[in-house]
Amino acid sequence: MKRTIIFFTGVYDTLDLFTGELKRAFEEMGCAAFVYEADREAQSKQGLLALLAEGRTMQAGCDLSGRFACVTFNNLGYNLEFVPPAPDSGNETKNVERCGGENCNEAAEPGSGDVAWGEEPYPGRDFDGGVGNASEWDKETVNLWEYYQIPYINILMDHPFHYDKPLRNAPATSIVLCTDRNHVRYIRRFLRNIRQVDFLPHAGVELGHRHKPLEQRGIDVLYAGALPVYTVGRMIPDLEAIPEVDGQEMMGEVLKELVSHPHRTTEEVIEEYLLSVRDDLPPERIKQLVITMRFLDSYATSFFREQAVRLLVENGIAVTAYGVGWDQCAWSDNPYLRYGGKVLAPEILPLMNDSKIVLNTLTWFKAGAHDRVFNGMLSGAVVVTDDSTYLRQQFTDGKELAMFSLSDMAGLPERIFEIFGHLSRAQQIADTGYECARKYHTWKQRAEYISESFF
Repeated sequence: MKRTIIFFTGVYDTLDLFTGELKRAFEEMGCAAFVYEADREAQSKQGLLALLAEGRTMQAGCDLSGRFACVTFNNLGYNLEFVPPAPDSGNETKNVERCGGENCNEAAEPGSGDVAWGEEPYPGRDFDGGVGNASEWDKETVNLWEYYQIPYINILMDHPFHYDKPLRNAPATSIVLCTDRNHVRYIRRFLRNIRQVDFLPHAGVELGHRHKPLEQRGIDVLYAGALPVYTVGRMIPDLEAIPEVDGQEMMGEVLKELVSHPHRTTEEVIEEYLLSVRDDLPPERIKQLVITMRFLDSYATSFFREQAVRLLVENGIAVTAYGVGWDQCAWSDNPYLRYGGKVLAPEILPLMNDSKIVLNTLTWFKAGAHDRVFNGMLSGAVVVTDDSTYLRQQFTDGKELAMFSLSDMAGLPERIFEIFGHLSRAQQIADTGYECARKYHTWKQRAEYISESFF
């Protein structure tokens, strides 16, 4: 019997882009799809309940794990609840569904500060609402995924420390997929209620299949992403309110260590500092302080992102940048910086198709990647990115893409000049990268992995 995959859309354009690719891939694999649309929430809820009710009539009991699965991003819909039918009534569609008194997309707000397309990544937006009359709100509700035992496959695009509450309250049927192997380790250590967690790398989206050669492209270097330092202000806590340590001192010392040793993770450095001044902190308190100070992850990301683009433009290399903050730097008046403002996710893809080089700096993913890498490769551009253990395992520097180290930023301009100075060699890198990404790093491959591993 055909499995139906449940998706959520209409909250964030970037996630919609990924979701559309996954939906297409699963449909090509023979699955059906149900799309829960945020801008048609009442109709979506009724439709979902009706679909599940129909599925229940086709088999005994409430276990629909063999017929349905939810594949979503950043916890969207994790707390969908409804009033279950009375025994043997078989009529879910008349029951109220709600989100447990919280926003269904509450943890879609990472606050990571990374903006692949030029706006704050996943700011909170209501994804709530109810169906039914007031008296129905007094009835006891249950989690929809748990009631029907539907696998809830939750792909996190950001570090899990941005999503502590929804992950602690995740459905028992959750399967959490992280885009960095360090994030997997974090969940296994601090969120042991999550029974299944695995690594699923980012993937890319290709616009068209005929790409211009590099010499015909109009953009020399493209950077599509904001400077997080200008978007994460609301994440900064009252540092004076941290009782165990001097918050200001901790902020300075941790940030200095991250900048000096950029291969280290934020949670590792914060914990190291805490234990250096207090040896009596229990693991749960360490976790809470890591969450409190997680804005430093975005600060470090922003520092190196700005340095990368600044180094290029100050060496006479034209960079076209999209995203919040590039017009607010002290050097924003440099004539080699061309600021394009903010654009939606789908609008970046044609810009990549017209770029010789797609520049990337990771969102402090030390054992993962970013969709900019794979989108750039699938556009036929030369991708130039800082490295990670995952990227080093997957690619060879100078073969499918070009990699640099955050510890040696000074050599980045020369690397770009070499690419421009040997355009035929650069074309080989772009072509090899394109073929590799198309074969191994699209959402189709990620959908196949999910199906083989969890269905």
